[in-house]
Amino acid sequence: MKSAYVKSPYQFEIRDIVLREIGPDEVLVKIKACGICGSDMHTASSQAPDWTPFGHEVAGIVEKIGHHVENIKAGDRVALESSTFCRYCSNCRNGRVDLCHEGQNAMANSDHGGFGEYIIAAKEQVVNIGNIPFEEAALIEPLGVAFDLLYTADIRLNDDVLVVGLGPIGLMALKLAKLSGARNVYAAARSTSEKRIQTAMKFGASAVIHTDKINLEEYRFARGGVDKVLVTDPPKTIPSALKVLNYGGIAAYLGFDFDEENITINANDFHFKRLQLRASFAAPALYFPRCIDMIGSGMFDVKELITHRFKLENIKQAMETLRDNKADIIKMVILE
Repeated sequence: MKSAYVKSPYQFEIRDIVLREIGPDEVLVKIKACGICGSDMHTASSQAPDWTPFGHEVAGIVEKIGHHVENIKAGDRVALESSTFCRYCSNCRNGRVDLCHEGQNAMANSDHGGFGEYIIAAKEQVVNIGNIPFEEAALIEPLGVAFDLLYTADIRLNDDVLVVGLGPIGLMALKLAKLSGARNVYAAARSTSEKRIQTAMKFGASAVIHTDKINLEEYRFARGGVDKVLVTDPPKTIPSALKVLNYGGIAAYLGFDFDEENITINANDFHFKRLQLRASFAAPALYFPRCIDMIGSGMFDVKELITHRFKLENIKQAMETLRDNKADIIKMVILE
């Protein structure tokens, strides 16, 4: 089978590798679509000193199952959870499966990733998608990430919400906030991100704040500030986001930056305004059934986010295009 490998900075190759036999609790999936994630870009730019497989937003068809697999059968159309909870650790047994970090990982079972022809997955990771088209099903995993961010921030009916960063996760979170009953949902992004700004307005944004033209704290929000902030940009944007929170406000943050890891905030303001900063990290991956229902019912049309499609043999072109032209791109999907 063919599988893509990456080595930073931005070196790619397609290898012919031998596919091992699956174990009794594993599933062989023929990959039909795999989305490109922001973490794939980090891997390609600086986090892969040696050749490594990559890709985890996978949808495909079950080709073979192990003897102990009962939750899925050959021929089923499926998506893969990027990681699962183990069921046995103290967090799981205490009802906090969201805090488990002992479960199966999409990349742990084999020497190949989602950018390939096949992938071997643990049975726990494989979820039936029904009739959802494969390229849309590849967005189930990132939609689950957006759900995790939404729930971390505890969006309530009539909240005013600010979304910082309009990548795929930010746009998904923006629409989920609106669907959850937020009153105003503001978006913050550079004015050059025209395609993403248009999509934000279509998804229900009350206004878009151009951060290259005005500081967040200078913007005149309807309530003086916002009740919740969803940050999907680098951590250096967090201090400004905290400044626009109303009394008792909550900021939820998703993301990382290995070059600028540290931020500075005004601890007195944080204390006296009774603010909260919460980390969202969707590992284990959760909420797949809810995401599948929303996409399958048409409640969330993820097709609007897919702007570019490439074949596996063009993975290098796809990754370089995303690196060099983010303003015109929302989501890329690699198809078989």
